[in-house]
Amino acid sequence: MKARRHDRLGATAPPAEPPRQRDLRWQGRTVRVTTPVPAGVWATVAAADPATMAFQTPAWRDCVCSGSGWHDASRLYETPDGRQLVLMMARRPGLPAGLAVEASWPPGWGTGGLLAPGGVRPDEVALVSTDLARGRAISASVRPGFRAAPAWRAASGAAFVIPRAVHVAHFGGPFTDFWEQSVTPRGRANIKAARRKLDSAGITITDGNSPALLEAFYRVYLRWIDRRAAQRGVPAAVARWQARRAEPFSKFTAVASRLGEDCRIWVAWWDGRPVGATISLYAGETAIGWRCFADRSVSARFRLSEILMTESLKHACDSGCRYLEMGESVGKASLANIKERIGGQEHTFAEYCFDRLPLSRGRIAFQRARGRAEDWILSRRPPADAARTGETA
Repeated sequence: MKARRHDRLGATAPPAEPPRQRDLRWQGRTVRVTTPVPAGVWATVAAADPATMAFQTPAWRDCVCSGSGWHDASRLYETPDGRQLVLMMARRPGLPAGLAVEASWPPGWGTGGLLAPGGVRPDEVALVSTDLARGRAISASVRPGFRAAPAWRAASGAAFVIPRAVHVAHFGGPFTDFWEQSVTPRGRANIKAARRKLDSAGITITDGNSPALLEAFYRVYLRWIDRRAAQRGVPAAVARWQARRAEPFSKFTAVASRLGEDCRIWVAWWDGRPVGATISLYAGETAIGWRCFADRSVSARFRLSEILMTESLKHACDSGCRYLEMGESVGKASLANIKERIGGQEHTFAEYCFDRLPLSRGRIAFQRARGRAEDWILSRRPPADAARTGETA
């Protein structure tokens, strides 16, 4: 199965834009830079880098460019000693070269960064960081995967650094070993009790990759948006419009169709309607818990988010994955606690922003202000309403 994943993820159509080449002088040597990266070269480098995840494959590049409207701006760096480095990058369309905004990857599309055979080295990060700092883009941000974090510290002197963190479940044998070693006895008992309550209530879980499951997932997502809007006093129509714009259904259909069996969907059903759903992505021996939502009108005693995450953990472990990355918790302690209760360990890393204007600082300041405003609104809710919110997705 892992071999099929590598083969299929590499078998993407070549970029429509013809590659452009330039030479870069670095420490007295010449480095050839090609944009965009040919799919075959990218697939070869991705297969040789042990840190490669689903977010870092040529298939994912195709998902980003087809599902977001951003253009491919990836770079291949070829050093004199024969090393090939793949920098994942997309460029926002409709802007002149002097105002270009680039990201690895755009918001909502996961971690990008740099791939290299055997893993990226600090001196290679320094090379790429210098090129980005000297580039024509008004802003270029790179959010590398957590395993490449040590090498990317070499970029801290050239970039504005934004601290990040993800939770990761690490596997080293059968799932039963992971479950007993990584989850407390109380946590295991709570999940076992929740499963009994699911069975008693008639809630069932199905999984796979089909249009019906994808549509069910999106219905749960919109229900989650409705509940969140009610909490914050936002009109449901406005919240749904924003949600569809940020996460359109076409985005998920693009991922599900391009990744095939490497995109797996779990849906919890109650009386014929979907009440919880999660999506995991796979590449080789790695897995990502990409999205998870639960209908907040369903009682918290069912622990739907934890049950669905546990299903994805077991599948990843049984499939031979070394770990499953659960994603960022965006400062939400309740979400971080859920991940830790089912065996997730926190890993810190950073996002690196190469700005000619302080756009990244402004973006972070705005996000923090919005978060404080939302927290204030939630704090004004009556206690009875707060008790009915159910699970946190």
